[in-house]
Amino acid sequence: MAVKGLCGSVDEFLKHCEQSGDAAYSAFRSLLERLEDPTTRTQARIFLSDLQKRFDAKEANEQCLQTYHFRIHDIYIEQYEGYQKRKKLTMMVIPSIFIPEDWSFTFYEGLNRHPDSIFNDKTVAELGCGNGWISIAIAEKWSPLKVYGLDINPRAVKVSWINLYLNALDDNGQPIYDGENKTLLDRVEFHESDLLAYCKDHHIELERIVGCIPQILNPNPDAMSKMISENASEEFLHSLSNYCALQGFVEDQFGLGLIARAVEEGIAVIKPMGIMIFNMGGRPGQGVCKRLFERRGLRVNKLWQTKILQASDTDISALVEIEKNSPHRFEFFMGLAGDQPICARTAWAYGKAGGRISHALSVYSCQLRQPNQVKRIFEFLKNGFHEINNSLDLSFEDDSVADEKIPFLAYLASVLKENSFFPYEPPAGSTRFRSLIAGFMKAYHHVPLTANVRKQLIKCCI
Repeated sequence: MAVKGLCGSVDEFLKHCEQSGDAAYSAFRSLLERLEDPTTRTQARIFLSDLQKRFDAKEANEQCLQTYHFRIHDIYIEQYEGYQKRKKLTMMVIPSIFIPEDWSFTFYEGLNRHPDSIFNDKTVAELGCGNGWISIAIAEKWSPLKVYGLDINPRAVKVSWINLYLNALDDNGQPIYDGENKTLLDRVEFHESDLLAYCKDHHIELERIVGCIPQILNPNPDAMSKMISENASEEFLHSLSNYCALQGFVEDQFGLGLIARAVEEGIAVIKPMGIMIFNMGGRPGQGVCKRLFERRGLRVNKLWQTKILQASDTDISALVEIEKNSPHRFEFFMGLAGDQPICARTAWAYGKAGGRISHALSVYSCQLRQPNQVKRIFEFLKNGFHEINNSLDLSFEDDSVADEKIPFLAYLASVLKENSFFPYEPPAGSTRFRSLIAGFMKAYHHVPLTANVRKQLIKCCI
């Protein structure tokens, strides 16, 4: 039974939610304040249980989103026998945030392709957390040290916190402890953040970064220049989960500029042996997707791939415009059974005629091949060398070539970072350069030179 004086009755709460999506959000924001207060937390969680029970029937639950502008439902995270932890999470959604569908379920499937140790006792960030279900699922299944769920949509962050309390406390408002005597509240936090800004601002080093973020340019570029606040329209806030703005990267032409920026921000904050995992639509083509990572010095492994229907609420006209102005062709398919790729223009026309189009969806895991050196290169490039950044290519088929070129670029970056010009060397020449030549001659030609034997070096070089 709902607690009077705390949230009113369930009927009163629903009557308020029925007015509009903004009214429903306001009601749940007030409920979150009570969940955050230890003195009212138990009663607020019981109220949520009563609210969910009102829509136990499947039909009533499906109508709840349209009528009351919210929905509380279960997401099944494990469906096989013998799994020791909970098999489902209880999640709430509202119209102004990303609602879990094929994209996020495929992403979770890809995360499961890693060994169980992938997140255990690790510091993790999820980009574009939406309603928080993947961050909470990671914490529930793999017991990380901390998961930071990050989203640019302020309403998504508030709903994520509500979902965290929904799953950290039982129906009676009591904490649910795991094998380490911790609750989900100990393991998960949600914050409003433009990609990894929160982690950068708070000097948080990450061991894992996962992300499922927009990969289509907004057909209305001016819309992306609006201020993002929780009082913005539902349509605008929801668009943040489908579209992105130009980011100033060469990958913008494929709609992948936001992922490119996320990867470069990730390089700055991830630990040397850290892993980044991204969910990527195959519309630009698999080669383009992999190259985004490889040219930034990352090794790439495709964990999982499937084919999904193109979301009906996503406008692909921006991709059609890209095809008009470039030789590149995007990859779509007619339905889920189609095996011959069609371009964005054909897909757009087919969709307008009532057909369903699909595209590949892949989960990529990537790791820096020479982490400290690559970090040094990007640390230098971020200071006004964006044009060079867009032409940078750290992809090498031969590891021995990478072992030679990447350290050289890192050394060059460190020198240029300290000096805006090349200093004059002493008449005897650069001692470090002579040492490098001597080391090369020893390692590859077995010539016993030292950096001090200048005449020998000169003769060998000639």
